[in-house]
Amino acid sequence: MSLARRHYERTVAAKQAAAMPLRQAVAVPASGSLHDRMLAQLGIHKAALKAIQSRKGKAEAKLGFLQDYEAYVEGVLAAGNGAQDTVLVTVMMWRIDAGLYAQALEIAAYALRHEMAMPDGWARDLPTSLLEELAEQALTDPENQDLAVALGDALDLTEGKDMPDEVRAKALKALGMMVKDSDVERAIGLLEEACTLDPRCGVKTELKRLKKVTDNDSADTEPGD
Repeated sequence: MSLARRHYERTVAAKQAAAMPLRQAVAVPASGSLHDRMLAQLGIHKAALKAIQSRKGKAEAKLGFLQDYEAYVEGVLAAGNGAQDTVLVTVMMWRIDAGLYAQALEIAAYALRHEMAMPDGWARDLPTSLLEELAEQALTDPENQDLAVALGDALDLTEGKDMPDEVRAKALKALGMMVKDSDVERAIGLLEEACTLDPRCGVKTELKRLKKVTDNDSADTEPGD
């Protein structure tokens, strides 16, 4: 996308987003607005994704598609209107799938602040979907530090949001396992909270081991060292 085209779409998106009614689902406008084109483009991309069976393949395809929405997202966030936007929320979840965690959290902060809903077809609400998706990825990629930062931010952003205890426990467990080698005390706190929310989340053995490590470290430390 040329710089001029990007600037144009960002400006138009901001103007149209500012004009959208708050708390109202956005239908495809008959006027052929930029949002109209983004929705149509989203439909085409979703159809293409359905033809891909591989999870990795879908993530790679989303990474390629996402550049087509960058200017639109920038414009909507700049407008700050907070109207419900299917394109914006979908891009947020696609950014997570594509490994663009910081960019996804930028949208998440905005969407959570304005209490946006997930698009049709999602069983869970936005806070739950956001946290569960990040937690699932973290459990399979515990060495990814960018993901650890994003998961910590998501836990902060969703603090106090109503969701199943098991989902938040999964996120706490995932982050605890990611930081256990670099920050034992923080890991213990995270795993203890996870266990409180869901005693069956599978952290008791690791929690016991970490506490033993800290007890041994304390015993080995002489006063004044």
